[in-house]
Amino acid sequence: MESVLVRTGSGHPLAGFSLLEMLVALAIAGILLAVALPGYEHAVLKSTRAAARAALLDVMSRQEQFFVNNKRYALALGALGLPDNYYIDAQGQPAVPASAVYRIELALPGGSYDGAIAHPLNRQASDRACMAFSLSSTGVRSVSGALESDPRACW
Repeated sequence: MESVLVRTGSGHPLAGFSLLEMLVALAIAGILLAVALPGYEHAVLKSTRAAARAALLDVMSRQEQFFVNNKRYALALGALGLPDNYYIDAQGQPAVPASAVYRIELALPGGSYDGAIAHPLNRQASDRACMAFSLSSTGVRSVSGALESDPRACW
């Protein structure tokens, strides 16, 4: 059997993809994207939890230093050298609320220091497994969300 090349008027063979080949390639790419995207989003949410944990440990460290210097715990983040409205991004850096993934605050039941809490914001609020992280003044780690009964899975 002999192969035949179709030539244009200029003598060059036709090159490129047919519409059907292009549609098949797009369909395959769409299926791969639909399968991979949820896993990627879960990995991003899970990795961002580290920023909350690090921020809480930083607040606890600053509280302990404040206690050594003042014989009492601070009742405001500003006393610890942090913004009173403390928001962090995915890298744990201070951020504005619109781009923040966590809001850090002190737990002050009855006006006394009891620990620190990281509340999820924006895209991180969709992390239903490990929502708000908390670290008590005695070092007890807890979390709200689907894994509330097993905080070690989030911490």
